[in-house]
Amino acid sequence: MTQSRAGKLLYAAGEQCADLRYLSGLSTPDAYLWFEDQHGRQGVMVSALEYGRALKECRPGVEVIALSDLKSRFALSRKAKTTPEGQILALSRGLGIREWQVPVSFPFGLAQALQRRGLKLRPLAPFCPGRAVKTAAEIELLRAGVRLAEAGLARAEQVLQQSSIAPDGYVHWQGEVLLAETLRGEIDAEISRRGGIALGTITAPGVQGADPHQVGQGPVPAHQPLVIDIFPRCQSSGYHGDLTRTLVKGQASEPVRRAFAAVAEAQKKALAALEHCRCARTVHQLVVDYFAAQGYVTEYGQGLVPRGFFHSTGHGLGLEVHEAPGLNSRETQPLLPGHVVTVEPGLYYPEWGGIRLEDVVALRSDGCENLTRAPVYLEVR
Repeated sequence: MTQSRAGKLLYAAGEQCADLRYLSGLSTPDAYLWFEDQHGRQGVMVSALEYGRALKECRPGVEVIALSDLKSRFALSRKAKTTPEGQILALSRGLGIREWQVPVSFPFGLAQALQRRGLKLRPLAPFCPGRAVKTAAEIELLRAGVRLAEAGLARAEQVLQQSSIAPDGYVHWQGEVLLAETLRGEIDAEISRRGGIALGTITAPGVQGADPHQVGQGPVPAHQPLVIDIFPRCQSSGYHGDLTRTLVKGQASEPVRRAFAAVAEAQKKALAALEHCRCARTVHQLVVDYFAAQGYVTEYGQGLVPRGFFHSTGHGLGLEVHEAPGLNSRETQPLLPGHVVTVEPGLYYPEWGGIRLEDVVALRSDGCENLTRAPVYLEVR
């Protein structure tokens, strides 16, 4: 079988598979089949429940096939099954395809069943590399995602401004100790009111912020850093925003102030580099070298508690929160116009917590545009 005879196949839920939503335009809670035949023609197979919506929402050029029409479409017997396995076998016979390219996330059990029936499945990674370069329309959708995140941050700032510092050393709001969970709920509710979905919002107070992905729990202490990382998804488009700020209710300690200034400067340097540099590793190394020059020691691995700067400078943003390209030492592909990346240096020390600042940048042929408007400051009085 020559490679030209291979088709491409996806079976997943549009809400969970960014490649599927990108290729078909249809987001569903349940799995459905997308295919591209050996001539580049695309189609989806959906249930009656989703058929009408699929006709309206699928991208131009994507044929919508109802499962109820599958047997007549491919001249199958009445006993033929319309299970996922049956759909793919029918499609393969109808199109004359015996080999399919599938993503590495293709369901294992389904793959085994198809291979037992004589089909060849070849994993393809990345399955949809074109997603990394955004169109002008996609950049506007990402800008809307950033605005959602900024609305959530504004609500957090409002809560902190309305709060007071009690003698017990904690932040109080509306007569009670402010909890990280309460602040997160206020952020997420604001995003929901504006048509977004907030999943995994981080409000990590004090020393909890030393773990970059610690969501945060318990009372918010005064005079200590509070890492707020918001990455909502626009409900209508599926595209994300991403934004991190670190705030202190009260007066920050001198080590925290110095670290904040270093992170802010590192971010400025990375943003300036992206105006002309198209090597992700170079941008990342610039941040690494700057922190080292400022005396910030980084340690991790070999059983050590991580400290310093031990994550990527940034990552791609789109239908997924983390996607290609990465701003890190492992990225080998050049940065291109249309790439949208986060720029989020940070410093983390278990003694006092963490500092992270994150903006979203769209790369263009003549430089880059920062899609983020939220101001950068530390103390909330």
